[in-house]
Amino acid sequence: MNSVAPHGLALHEALALLGIGDLHPGGSATTDFLLRELDRASPRRVLEIGAGIGVTTQRLLERGWQVTAIEPNPVLRGVLEKRSAVRIHAGTFETFDDTEPYDAVIAESVLYRLNLEQAFGHAHRLLRPGGLLALVDMVWTEAARPEETAALATRSESAFGIPLASVDRLTWAGWRHALAAAGFTEVAAQPVGPSSERSLRRWGTILRNGVRHPPALARYLKYRSVARVPSAPAGWLESWRSVWKRL
Repeated sequence: MNSVAPHGLALHEALALLGIGDLHPGGSATTDFLLRELDRASPRRVLEIGAGIGVTTQRLLERGWQVTAIEPNPVLRGVLEKRSAVRIHAGTFETFDDTEPYDAVIAESVLYRLNLEQAFGHAHRLLRPGGLLALVDMVWTEAARPEETAALATRSESAFGIPLASVDRLTWAGWRHALAAAGFTEVAAQPVGPSSERSLRRWGTILRNGVRHPPALARYLKYRSVARVPSAPAGWLESWRSVWKRL
């Protein structure tokens, strides 16, 4: 969660300085889906893994929930600290611990970079019995060639600062198996279609903040110049949003 591209700012860091969040699959529509499911349980204490610049954090706070945010990236954390008055853990999820259990844990496009067996086990320990784990991630499909996924992940991390998916070819069936093995049962799950959140309003935000952060704007424009080249063959990747209950 803390990679930096060789040429300076990673893409997600540039976008953070430009004020753009909701970078996970499905954008705000996915977050709305996850939060609707969490609303049913009326959580009090919520842990957010990889809070980024705090867009989802604000939505959690607006519900009156007590939020602890994990954000190890110093660029993103700097924006988060200015945006939200919450307890922030500057280390990784693996190094986080707490004495009081959480009612819910939410992770948007961050778990795929971790050892899933360990990550799900750690989330299980942090949740109270019956607590919920809400997540969204991009995963490989059965069509992806296992011998090529690691190279694709490495190339995308080199180009953009973060990999597009896990190094190992773990499919959604593999994720579900790992979650069940860690002691979770599925509450709700949906495939995520292409996001359509790019808009003139978003461009306005990028250009306005780009005046204050020229390197970030230059990084983003460079990304757009290469983003038209597919990073993985068609049909090799898909995204899922889901909520799981700790047994």
